[in-house]
Amino acid sequence: MTHFRRKAREAVLQAVYWAMSTDDPVSQTLQTMVLRSELSQEASDYAMSIGKAMWANRGQLDEEIGRAAENWDVSRISRIDRILMWMALTEIRSVEDVPVRVSIDEAIELAKVYSVEKAPGFINGILDRLASPDLEGTQAEGT
Repeated sequence: MTHFRRKAREAVLQAVYWAMSTDDPVSQTLQTMVLRSELSQEASDYAMSIGKAMWANRGQLDEEIGRAAENWDVSRISRIDRILMWMALTEIRSVEDVPVRVSIDEAIELAKVYSVEKAPGFINGILDRLASPDLEGTQAEGT
């Protein structure tokens, strides 16, 4: 399960980055990246669902990220890092079978590949802040 979702997340990251860079419609870039990535039907469905949901809520997600990123204006956060945080927050809030920690860890792992050296720590800090009530609930359930 983890492998297909990682591939789906990579496709979403690439598609949304492409859409933001070119002003192409995100639904079109998602569809193209899903096909290029040769994802399974399950991974394709997951990518389309997460990609469309995060795109639809990006304004609200940016506001939340901005509040959590003390002394940082959202416009100063790299496009890649914002997309990774949008994706993790979307998963945390809308995908019940993905633990909060997994969503955060996946964003960190993708940041290690696609972003700069300090990005994983920055992303982790922001997501931990924004997901802390969810993290506390997850920890309480696990004990």
